[in-house]
Amino acid sequence: MEKEDPIYWHIDLGEANSEGKQSSLMTQLESNHTITLTEKHQFLGKYLSAQPQGTLVLVCQDKKPKKLCQITDEPHLTNEEAGEQSPYPVLRSVAILTNVPEENTFNTEDFQQVICGYFTKQSKKQYPYMKKLLTQLKNGTPLSDTSKSDTLLLNEGISLLKEKKNVILQGAPGTGKTYTTASLAVALCNPSFTELEDHAKVMDEYERLRQEGQIAFCTFHQSMDYEDFVEGVKPELQGEHITYNVEAGIFKQACMQASKVTGGDMTDHEEIDIIACIDDFLQKIQGYGNRREIPTISGTSSIYVWWNKGNKAINIRTTRPRKKDKEEQYSPSQPSIDAIKKQALGIEKRNPHKDYKQAFIEAVKKEYQGKEKTSTKPHILIIDEINRGNISRIFGELITLLEADKRTGEGAHPIKVKLPYSKEDFSVPSNLYIIGTMNTTDRSTGSIDYAVRRRFAFITLKTDPEVIKASTKFKEENTRTKALALFKQINGDGTGDSKSFIATHKAGDFDLEDLKVGHSYFLAETLEALQMKMRYEVIPLLREYIKDGILQGKEKDEKYFAAWEKGECFNPSVAEATEASSDSEA
Repeated sequence: MEKEDPIYWHIDLGEANSEGKQSSLMTQLESNHTITLTEKHQFLGKYLSAQPQGTLVLVCQDKKPKKLCQITDEPHLTNEEAGEQSPYPVLRSVAILTNVPEENTFNTEDFQQVICGYFTKQSKKQYPYMKKLLTQLKNGTPLSDTSKSDTLLLNEGISLLKEKKNVILQGAPGTGKTYTTASLAVALCNPSFTELEDHAKVMDEYERLRQEGQIAFCTFHQSMDYEDFVEGVKPELQGEHITYNVEAGIFKQACMQASKVTGGDMTDHEEIDIIACIDDFLQKIQGYGNRREIPTISGTSSIYVWWNKGNKAINIRTTRPRKKDKEEQYSPSQPSIDAIKKQALGIEKRNPHKDYKQAFIEAVKKEYQGKEKTSTKPHILIIDEINRGNISRIFGELITLLEADKRTGEGAHPIKVKLPYSKEDFSVPSNLYIIGTMNTTDRSTGSIDYAVRRRFAFITLKTDPEVIKASTKFKEENTRTKALALFKQINGDGTGDSKSFIATHKAGDFDLEDLKVGHSYFLAETLEALQMKMRYEVIPLLREYIKDGILQGKEKDEKYFAAWEKGECFNPSVAEATEASSDSEA
């Protein structure tokens, strides 16, 4: 429930009211994401200039709604200043939330002002219209690779991630799962990033965050297992000998990376710099007389540790003598200080005497850290094709740790488990978020079981012709028209789906939406590019569906495909009439 009734604005940038100048304003809105008001908008411009960030604006052209926008910059003028200064021109930065479907037309008489105005809850016709439009956005409009903002849904996805920690984006091929995943990851990791409508800039920022370790990516497959994902024993050739070391898998590495704390990224208490603490601890245990007794990893015994200045290794003695006349017994190992530091950072691959080193590291942590602290900087683990792996086998006993309340940092009931190979205590930090993608058409693997499913939130991305209508990818409007026609014939348009190619060929228990060809397959700069997409992407995909029994093959399929390869729709009635005419001539 909203705390107060919002005020919605509408602005008409239509050509009919601007003597041919308004088209440039619409172009400016689309290219620069700014709303410019001129003297044609009279005194109302000063009020828009003073509106707070987040205000919704319905932008119209020639008395028809075209785009729903949200103001993203701070007010330029206070109400007092606006009354004293000339309001022209007014320039406000906005995010384009969505393109308004053509069927959502309205009459100008429904609005108090034709060119520019606002309406509140007292506006009996306009206010419900906006509420309905917002509801449609939240419930039915999918995130996609070309929706320049879809801010409302993007925010909804971020909210789900923050609450649930784990989200799966599911949908048919071509519905924008990959790009949406990148957008969500960027928006969560870098809230100050403001170019979410720019595909290239989003991917550049995504790559930067990946290289810096804030985003990790992997793909599940049938041979993926616990040893690859969490940790396992891996052989390593050293000269003529083979050694076996415990190596961290993708998930464990992501958790370790997320747990690292950097400057300006702390919880209630500042996290220690483990390397600096090791150096300081060495000074405290310098010389045999300053040796410390510390517990082993197993906790069943203890060892003495000390350091001689200038040495590159620490000295260790056990506390359990082999002979009665000796108080202490030298350990056969002297771990190097460099190796201890690498293990503390999680980058040591060759790991002899691992348990001794870990015992030393834990002693340092206990010395300098009163309680466990975690990072707050968001980290993302993206799992592509998450349903192609056996999730229960891959995560193993760690599946419980995925729950928000079981995580360390913010969880109400944090849990740690002892890993089977390294014997280390392990937990999942609260600042690690998991985004999975799942192709709903892919039935080659088993479905996700309930134990896994209840630990994820699911966002369904649907095919959407509005993405094609709104896309700036097309260089020729004729190509957009043909793309929309092909999309409608193959998928339907939401109203005539029953007559579409997919609907008339559907077999089995698949949902119609799962079988549709995603809108990204229809985005092409030129007609030639559209023909290439049809010939080498769409048609092969449909042929595969028919081969696998997902779609039922029919006699006229090849005629459909032949037309689509040319970028044209197939008209059965015209084809039949042509064939009949040819037969009569013969």
